[in-house]
Amino acid sequence: MRFSDYLKDQLISIIVMIAIVFLSGIILWVFNLNKFLIFYIPSLFLLGYIIVFIYNYWRRRNYYNNFIELLDSLDQKYLITELLKQPNFLDGKVMVSSIYEIDKSMKEHINEIRFQQVELKEYIEMWCHEVKTPLATAMMVVENNGSDVNDSIKEELVKIENYLEQVLFYARSENVEKDYLIKEVDLNEIVNTVIKRNKKDLISRKIKIELDNLSIKVHSDKKWLEFILHQIINNAIKYVDKDPVIKITANQYQDHIELLILDNGIGIDGNEIERVFDKGFTGTNGRNHHKSTGIGLYLCKKLCKRLNHEIKIASKDGQTIVTIIFPCNSYLILQ
Repeated sequence: MRFSDYLKDQLISIIVMIAIVFLSGIILWVFNLNKFLIFYIPSLFLLGYIIVFIYNYWRRRNYYNNFIELLDSLDQKYLITELLKQPNFLDGKVMVSSIYEIDKSMKEHINEIRFQQVELKEYIEMWCHEVKTPLATAMMVVENNGSDVNDSIKEELVKIENYLEQVLFYARSENVEKDYLIKEVDLNEIVNTVIKRNKKDLISRKIKIELDNLSIKVHSDKKWLEFILHQIINNAIKYVDKDPVIKITANQYQDHIELLILDNGIGIDGNEIERVFDKGFTGTNGRNHHKSTGIGLYLCKKLCKRLNHEIKIASKDGQTIVTIIFPCNSYLILQ
C-alpha cells in the first residue's frame, strides 16, 4: 500500500478535518480569546488527527503488504485462507471474514462438482463394460458367418471396440494411481502383444514390422503401457504411406531406458509438432486423411506422466519417431 494511494482514499476526511480546524480557529477568534489559544486548540486537533491518520496507515500498510507478499508466494492461491492472520482494524476484519465465506462457498461448490464427476465417471465405466457384452456377441456372429459384408462390419466393430477402450481409459486417467501396479515388465512381450492385436490391419495394409533389441525389462504397469503402445502403433497404421515400415527398438542407458517407435508415414507438420499431445488436437493430416478425435496421444501423454514416464515425438522427412523414456530408479517396485 502506497502512502499516496492512502491519501487519495482518505481525501474527504482530510478536507473535513482541515475545514474543522479552520472553523474552530474562526470561532475562537470571534469570541476574542487569547491568540495563543486560537492557535493552540486547532493545532491540537490537527496534531491528534495526524497521529491517528499515520497510525491507521501504518497498520493497514503492514497488514496488506504482508497479505500481498504471502499471496504472491503461493502457487495455489486459494490456500491463502489457511495462512491469513486476523487484522486489528474493522475493514480488514470484514475483508477476511468475507474471504473465508467465499472460500467456504467455493469449496462446497467444488465438492458438489467433484461428486457429480465421480458419478459420471462411474456411469461411463459401467456403460463401457455393459456395451462390451453385446459388442463381443456381435463380433462372434460376424466371425462365424464369413462374408465380405460381415468382414466390413467386423472392421467397424473393431473400431467401436477401440473407441470404447479409449473412453474407458480416459474416464480412469484422473485416478490412474488406484488402478495400476508398477512392476518389472518385458518390453518384448508387451510389444508383441500389441502387434498381435493389430495384426489384421498390419497385414491388410502390408506394413512391415521390424523389432530390435527389445529383450529389456522396464518398470511400468503392463495394462496401461499396452494401451499407450496400442495408441501409438494405431496412429502409425492410420497414416501409412508407400512401402510402410514400423520399426520398434529400445536403448538402455545408465539412468533410463528408451523405447522408440519409428514409422515412415506421412509425418507431422513442423509447426504442429508441439501441439500433438494437446487434448482434441487433430492437425492438418488428422483432418485431411482421417476423422481423428485428437484424444489418443493426449491420453498417452497424460498416462505417461502419471506413470512417471516421459513421451516425446519428432517428425522429419516423413519419418515420425515416438520415444517413451523409462527412468531406472524412480519407483517403489511392487512384486
